[in-house]
Amino acid sequence: MKTTKVQLSVFCIFALITACKHEEYDITKGIDTQVTLFGDEVSLPIADIGPVTPKELLGDIDLGETLGGMFKEDEEGYLVVEKEDFLYSNPVLLLYMGLQDPTQPSDIPLDDFSAAPGESLATLTGLGLTPALQEFSLYAGNPLTEKMAVSGKITFSEGLASQTFSKEAISAQADKEVFFQTAITDGEPLDSFNAEQMTLHLPANVLEKDPLGGWSSVSLGYHYKAYLALGSDFPEGLEFPVDNLNVPLGKYKVKEARIRAEVSNEIPLTLVLENVAVMTRETDEEGNEQVVVCEDVSVTSNITVSSGSSGAPAVSPIEIVIKADEGTIPDIAGLRLSLSVKAPVGVSDHRLNMNQAVSFNHVRATVYGGITL
Repeated sequence: MKTTKVQLSVFCIFALITACKHEEYDITKGIDTQVTLFGDEVSLPIADIGPVTPKELLGDIDLGETLGGMFKEDEEGYLVVEKEDFLYSNPVLLLYMGLQDPTQPSDIPLDDFSAAPGESLATLTGLGLTPALQEFSLYAGNPLTEKMAVSGKITFSEGLASQTFSKEAISAQADKEVFFQTAITDGEPLDSFNAEQMTLHLPANVLEKDPLGGWSSVSLGYHYKAYLALGSDFPEGLEFPVDNLNVPLGKYKVKEARIRAEVSNEIPLTLVLENVAVMTRETDEEGNEQVVVCEDVSVTSNITVSSGSSGAPAVSPIEIVIKADEGTIPDIAGLRLSLSVKAPVGVSDHRLNMNQAVSFNHVRATVYGGITL
């Protein structure tokens, strides 16, 4: 009897197991296999980007040649307008022949001289450029083995005060010795200047004091240099590429990411971030990988980067918010920043230099609400 009951129990258990078995039963059915990590936020350090200079952005073009020689880049990288010319030049021999008494020191009056060194700046206003600083100087060439001197008066346009100088000494055998100089910072181009009552004060026996026996020349000249700045908003926008970011977000279900950075700007231009394009990588039908604009995200921009100057960069924090319309942000390969260029503000050095730089420091991508695996 006991044997029969045991056999019956085993049979019933076997029958129950067999009845419950189903070939299509999935043990994971109804179970959430997604796992969300970092419920608050997670921040991914990326890299520093830059520095990038205007010269690099413009592809090392010769600006002066491109724009008809209106301005150029000087030896320090500043964009400038320069002009230089002689007020007077005469061989020592001709001077000697015109002296009443060559054995005595002599005063030689010169004709008045006028020039318009800053007239070319008028053509630059259409580009928004204006002088940030203008430097004007008079120089003399003295080939003699003894000092000479210069007297005269300089009158400038636009209501600038005239300057008078008396017997400014020029060293013996000086090539281009500056004896008068001034700086103009009011931003108005130096349209013209007049050199009046100019007089050379020559030593005695000038012919004997010329190492070339009279064939050297005594000369007076001027040098004008205007450093350029952006005086009004630039009409064209500027595209700033941020490549090789490689932010791996595509395999996570990320709905929002924020790119944060500190922008260090030496360029005396205010930059307004008007638009941001998110770049991602795609593989075409032939298996070639290419970087394209991602159309499935929305981006918040309108960020202002303050203007700076050489040696005194302005640091501005920025935050770019990227949201996915479909709930998934792709791998971010890079960004294309569209910037509008505004005239600088404040009283810092506004001179444009092709070696000034803008850089994005401490770039991080922050994801909110966690990442879902």
